[in-house]
Amino acid sequence: MPINAPPGETRVQFVMRRVVEHIARERLRVGDDLPSETRFVEVLGVSRPVVREAFGALAALNIVETANGRRPRVSALNGSVLSISLDHAVRTEQISVRQVWETRRCLETETVALAAERRTDAEAAHIRELAEAMTRAGHNSPELMALDIRMHKAIAEAGRNLLMAQIIASLEPLLQSSVSAAWGLADDAGRHRDILDRHLEIAEAITNGDPAAARAAMDRHFDAAIAARLLIEDPLPA
Repeated sequence: MPINAPPGETRVQFVMRRVVEHIARERLRVGDDLPSETRFVEVLGVSRPVVREAFGALAALNIVETANGRRPRVSALNGSVLSISLDHAVRTEQISVRQVWETRRCLETETVALAAERRTDAEAAHIRELAEAMTRAGHNSPELMALDIRMHKAIAEAGRNLLMAQIIASLEPLLQSSVSAAWGLADDAGRHRDILDRHLEIAEAITNGDPAAARAAMDRHFDAAIAARLLIEDPLPA
């Protein structure tokens, strides 16, 4: 018997909600199979195109994985959807550079402390290698920007908090623009060296397993003149 979608909800939205409810009710985990599209057609009493569109929308949201010839599966957490949304918000001036930096600071001062507590020796060595490689990269070069972003992502992963790591990863398109702008403002050798030193301090604190020192080093990084100068370009509203 067809089941009508509640008022204000399209049939596609109705099917999407029921699929998500099925995943929760059955306690499915990443990689587990869902019933076939045919089964949802039968149970929900909707057409196959509606179910197919619902699964396509869920796949775009990274809730399920779909592929020809096999049943849908539960998808792993992925920050790509949030990343696209945030990048769009910045490009359309719904989110400012200041807000990106403030959000990064809140997240990364805590994440770096977790990394100091939880990192493996291999992760600590990798983070230090990235910081040292930054000192050898060309002034304001693409390599320097890439190493900077890789270091911050490596710190997030070493913190063993998947949600924080995913949020920071979702900021990557914004990091590419804000990090590039920040290094672009390091217009003299002393300021450039200061930023590099802050990254080395962060890596050392993580290597030493010192959360307080790691948090303080990250604070100094965000307190550096480079951040202050960047925020001048995006002042608080009057």
